Amino acid sequence: MSATDHLVLTLTDAPDEAQKAVISQGLGAYNDAVGGPGDYRPLAVFLSNPETGAVLGGLFGGSYRGQLFIDRFFLPESLRGNDLGSRALAMAEQEARRRGCTRVSLFTISFQAPGFYLKQGYELAAELKCDPPAATRMLMTKRLTATDPPP
Repeated sequence: MSATDHLVLTLTDAPDEAQKAVISQGLGAYNDAVGGPGDYRPLAVFLSNPETGAVLGGLFGGSYRGQLFIDRFFLPESLRGNDLGSRALAMAEQEARRRGCTRVSLFTISFQAPGFYLKQGYELAAELKCDPPAATRMLMTKRLTATDPPP
């Protein structure tokens, strides 16, 4: 009998924070042991209403080992096309540089904003076909240099 024969694999669509922490902390400890101490730090840029303080949109992600990864970026349609998105992205990139990051990456979908990111200097690193069939998930990345313009 194997040492793992008594273990159970469970599939869920509702993991709790403690369950996710076991995985995150375990992977972090492994990465630190093999690659040296990690430096993960969250990063967010919020667009808010100055009168109410309500967040209307923005982006969030985190920096880790020299790279910023943007997890989510959203602006309401009524606020697009007036440079707010470009400014929010530039603020995040500037902070990433300050943290020593040399690259920023994110995923977008073909019906979201790949054209916007291309205009901001991002390159397509990979395309992953997904459903619906007309949609493609895109990994986009940008090399950050010290000479990039500030926001």
